[in-house]
Formats: sequence, C-alpha cells, structure tokens
Amino acid sequence: CKERDGITIIQASAVVGLGELYLLRHDPKSLVKAAALFNTTMELCQQEGSAGSHDESPVADVSKLLVEEEGDQHGRLRDYKRRLVARSETCAKAFSLLLETWSKEAADIADMPEDQRPPVDTEGSPPESYLANQGYSLLKDDEYPKAAFLLKKALDACGEKDVELRAKYDQDLGDALRKMGDVQQAIVHFQKALRERLQLGKEENEGDVTTVQLLVLLGGCLSAGEQFDLAHAYFEAAEEMLPMYFDENDPDLGNSRKLNDLLRVAFLARQGKTDEAGKIFRNVDPTTPDLYRSLASHTYDQGLLIETIQFHETAMRFAPDNTSNQHNLACMYHVRAQHAKEAGNDDIYNKMIGLAEKNFQQAISQNKKDGKPGIGLSAEYGNFLCRNGRWADAIPVLKGIVELPKSTEDASGLIYNQMEMTTLLEEIKAEVKNTKDRSLPVSQRHFAFYLLTRALKETGEDEKAEKIVSDFQADVNSGDKRLSWSLLGYSLWRTGRLQEASAAFMRAFDNERSSPADDLARQNCAACLVSANLNKPDGPTEEGASKPTDEDNFDLD
Repeated sequence: CKERDGITIIQASAVVGLGELYLLRHDPKSLVKAAALFNTTMELCQQEGSAGSHDESPVADVSKLLVEEEGDQHGRLRDYKRRLVARSETCAKAFSLLLETWSKEAADIADMPEDQRPPVDTEGSPPESYLANQGYSLLKDDEYPKAAFLLKKALDACGEKDVELRAKYDQDLGDALRKMGDVQQAIVHFQKALRERLQLGKEENEGDVTTVQLLVLLGGCLSAGEQFDLAHAYFEAAEEMLPMYFDENDPDLGNSRKLNDLLRVAFLARQGKTDEAGKIFRNVDPTTPDLYRSLASHTYDQGLLIETIQFHETAMRFAPDNTSNQHNLACMYHVRAQHAKEAGNDDIYNKMIGLAEKNFQQAISQNKKDGKPGIGLSAEYGNFLCRNGRWADAIPVLKGIVELPKSTEDASGLIYNQMEMTTLLEEIKAEVKNTKDRSLPVSQRHFAFYLLTRALKETGEDEKAEKIVSDFQADVNSGDKRLSWSLLGYSLWRTGRLQEASAAFMRAFDNERSSPADDLARQNCAACLVSANLNKPDGPTEEGASKPTDEDNFDLD
C-alpha cells in the first residue's frame, strides 16, 4: 500500500477494525467509541483528499485518499472505501436505535462532540417493526432482558389496532421473559397473546397451529409457576383444538405434559409429600436425589432456568451436604440474579444474590470438611464476586487458586454454556458468543489468573497485578488451549502491555483457525496493535508499517 504524509491505508484499516470491535459489543459506551473511530477515520480521509479536490462529498474525499493505486490495488482500495462507508452507516443505525430506546444511556451521548456523532436515520421501517427486529436480534444473541425491553417498546409503539402484530410481540416477549426466569410476567404476556389470537378468529390451519403452539408454551410456563392443574388443562385444550397436528405422540405436547408431571413430583417432594409424589409415576422413587440432578441437567440443556432451579432445590432436600448440588444451585441463582439486575428488578436481584452466596459458602465449607481442593468451585465463586463488584473479596479466593500447584487442577476444567453467559465479565461473555455451540471450556487455573488480574487492577494494586500477569505468562505453555492464551491476552491488555497482549491473542488465533473471518482472537490482536500505536507518547506513527504481501489478509470482514 502506498504511504502518505498523514495516514496510510494500513492505519485507516486498523482504526476502523478497532471501531468495529467496539460496535460488536452492542453496549452504549462502546457504540460511542465506535462512532468516534469511524468518524475520525472519515475526517482524516477527507483532510488527505482536500488538497486535490473541492468535492464536498465525504465519499468522494475518501475515494481521493484510498483509491489511487493502479491495477489490482485500485480495486482492493475501492472495495475498502465501500466497506468503510458501510461501517459508518451501520453505526448510525445502531446509534439511532440507542436514542430511541435507551434513554437512560442517552446522557452518555451528550458529551460527545457534535461532529463525531453519526447521523440519525428517522426514516424507513415503522418504529414498532424496527424495535421488534432489534429485539429479535438480541433474543437470538441470548440477551434476554434487552430483548424484552425492546419488545415492550415495540408493543407500546404498535397501538391497539393491529391485533395480529400485538399477538406476535406478546408471544415473543413471553418467550424472552421465560428464558430470563420471570415466569409470572411471561404468563401474563402469553395469556395476552392467546386472547389476541382468539380475537383474530382465524380459520386457516396455519393460524390454528400457531394458537396451539401458544397453548403449549403457556402450559409450560404455568408448570414452572407451579400451577400444574391449570397447565394440564391448557395441554388438553391444545390437543382438542388441533388433533390432526397434536396427539399423544407429538414430541412438544408429550414432553411438556411429562415435564409438568415431573415438576409436580418435585414440588410435592419438596413439601415432604413423598407418598403422594410416588403415585404419579410407577417405579420412580421420589426421594432419590440423582433423579432430580438428571432432570436438572435436561432442563439446563433446554435453557429452562426456573425448572432447573426447582429440580436442583429438590435434589438439595434429599442430599443437603452434596457439594455438586450446592455449587450448581448457586450458579443458577446467580444467573437469575443477573437477569433480574439487567431488567431493573432489584428485589429479585438481592434475593437471588443472597441465595447464591449462601450456597457457594456451604459448598466451600463442605469441600474443606471433605479435604477436597475444590478449584473449580473456588474459581466460580471468585467469578461471582468479581461479577458483582466485590473485587476486594475476590482477591484472597483467587490467590488461593493460583498459589496451588498446577497438578491440582481438575483436568475437566469449567464449561460455560449460553445460559450462564450473563454471569460472566464482558470479555469472557464475548468468548462464549464466539463459539459455534455457545459452549466454552475454561481452565480453572487460568480463569483465576485472569480474574485476579482484573480484581487487583480494580482495587488499585497495579504492581501486584503486574506480578500476577508475569506469573500467568510463565504458567501458560504451547499445549494450552485457545482460551488460555486469550485470557492471558486480556490480562496483559488490562495492565497496558499491549504488544505482549497482541502476541498472546495471535497464539490463540494460531491454535484454532476455525473461522478466521470472524475470529475474536484476531480482532483482539489487531485492537492491541492499534492501541499500542495510538498510545505512544508522540502519537501514532508509521514506523514498522510494511507493505502487505498477497498472502496477507487485510479484509475487514
């Protein structure tokens, strides 16, 4: 690429890449940073092109800077210009949504210079459709409280006339609420959706199928809400309404009915009514804790938070000293707490945090009695403390892990799935999202190193954080998995050692090249390199920039 006095295409690409990294995080502050980086690049490009042209079009100015090469380079740079403009437009749309919906965060934008703000596009789709589409995107991304917020906004914007649209939004809102554990509110919106479906009075089979599916969803929520007889009535209504589609052999209806009965067994067992519980299923002992652990594992895989908690609570009744029960229940309480916090429900948050703390402490105490190190449990408790801002409390817990011999680590490590993403710090949450199946294996020891670095930095103990990061570097070796290198990269990044951080992220990328176009490790590597250049005392320079070969990949996508 040709070098110029003010800016090179390599620098422009790197700055835009960093902006895109912020844009992918979807939170308001990152969106502001993304907008600033995109607009700064556009401004630099305009300045470079202004000497040779008086065209007022930003696109034309960008073209003057970026499209000057001949042959193959000409096409490559022109393509880059097109992508840069597209990035700015994407940021503008996200910014528009932010101003329309996240009024609580709008104050963050007020301090942003006027010339750095992306334009707000108020034309196009109806507001309810725009809000709902953004909600569906967040729902797909497992951001349930944010999705619920936007779907509520879509309902408000929809009005009372479009009954069919309201029925769809109510049903999807109920789905988001159920997944975040707010079963009672989910029931309210499923019931509204059902009334709206019936109000439509459609006779087409497709409409009937949708209504029956809604009956099954509502019945499932009532089961989770311990209204078993009413749930059974909804399942029967579903079967009677459309027998040609739903019968005893239908998997959705059959499984929902069976789960309703199993939740009833667990409910009765928790109340001590084991004789009554034993009459529901033959040859099933309702006092066996393994039964409920197995059921909890099944509902966990299905993403059913409240049902998973109920089965773990029942297992605890018959095995109160089992550390696995206590550990799992603490983690599920923590999931429920974080969803409640994001939804603004402080009462539920405080209650669930208290229950999670109690179960973590019981499990740790029981491990000590049994003479077990419990590294995975301690690492999860450290994460719990960090996630809830208790950095100082987390330090001794995490130090106890990293000071143990490496041989004491459980080879199975920790595994975080999509249900538990909300309990993780943002960097690890992004790693879970980056996996194909939303399942992330984590080294207990290296997770503790990363969390300890964060805790020490948050409490102002920078020198100790530097020492821990150096110990972390010595602990990671070539045989460790991708995430261990990424955790090291994040830790080095946090302590300002950007060049070393970029090298760690590159090792993570080299260890697993499953999706090079979207690999998070490569994006982090690029961001560290750009930050290292921008943070030099004399500002960014072109020192060290080299002409890319044909084999190098500088594609923004």
